[in-house]
Amino acid sequence: MFKLVVVKRVKPLPLGGVLIPTISIIMGILLAAVILYALAGTSPLLLFIYVGEGFVSIQTLRDFVLLTMLGTALVIAFSGAVWNIGEEGQITMGMMAAAYIALFTALSESPPTAKLTMILLALVFGGIWGLVAGVLKAYLTIDEVAATLIMNYIAYYALNYLVRGPWKGKYTYGYIRTDLIPESTHFITLPIKGITITYEEIVLMILVLAFAFFLLSKTALGVRIRVLGSNPDALRAAGVNVEALIVIALTISGAIAGMVGAAQLAGYLHRISYPIETHTANLGYTAILVAWLSMLDLRAVPIAAYIIGALNQAGRLLQAARLGGAAITYLFIGTTLLTFTIFRVFSEYSIKIVRTR
Repeated sequence: MFKLVVVKRVKPLPLGGVLIPTISIIMGILLAAVILYALAGTSPLLLFIYVGEGFVSIQTLRDFVLLTMLGTALVIAFSGAVWNIGEEGQITMGMMAAAYIALFTALSESPPTAKLTMILLALVFGGIWGLVAGVLKAYLTIDEVAATLIMNYIAYYALNYLVRGPWKGKYTYGYIRTDLIPESTHFITLPIKGITITYEEIVLMILVLAFAFFLLSKTALGVRIRVLGSNPDALRAAGVNVEALIVIALTISGAIAGMVGAAQLAGYLHRISYPIETHTANLGYTAILVAWLSMLDLRAVPIAAYIIGALNQAGRLLQAARLGGAAITYLFIGTTLLTFTIFRVFSEYSIKIVRTR
């Protein structure tokens, strides 16, 4: 008699940090091509052409910038084995905070003050949303995956209520949405034809990356977060308050995501439409793949963000060519995540055939 036994490798396969994401992306695209051909008869060659266009499209830069910030935020939490699946809710809360400043305060008369206040309040609101989930996990032992996921929908419904009710605009031409935020609160778009990225978003991306590098590599807090992900018992033995560390990791991650919500509003949305969950491209969920493909290495986050942004853009191009609906983008994401998970498991575990008596 024989049986299969899964055994953890003493050392992961060499070059796994480079090969696994690369192979996962290639295999994910090939698998998506097979699925689309089988279900809809879409030519694989045509699919590959649109994927190539996604990688060179200037529109990919918007997803790249936002996904870099969101992926970085997740790496901070994931490094401590704190699984923040709630960036969508944190983005929504940040957008809510920024919209309040832009629409209902007099700060719009002073553009620099208004923009800075929008960003700061979005940081606070996103951070609070992360903090709540952190408290639930640390002190009530409620799984953060379930908690953050549920909190996404609480945030959606809260903002949707405001848009349908007290925040509903006067000049919306029959649509359910807010009025446009004042032009003085819009971020400034780069003067390049076809581009939708703003100066402010680029600055924020650089600041987020610099902050994350400094936090995780140069501070005691960052070292403790990384140790939290591998050996929380060692932290407890050293007298570190592990519960507080969990809360801090989720709060920081949520704050950055909240700031991205402000960037989405001021950068290109300029108003909030109902229902909010169908107007923000679900980048909070997409960023999870960015964090995983980076293997939690901050240096690889921008690379992963660009690749996933390109696949997103390829999906949009396929939709524009009427070769698929909105779900086609998620097909790319899903097949890449599937292949990544499989290759990651086999890089750290081996399957052996054992003879039994």
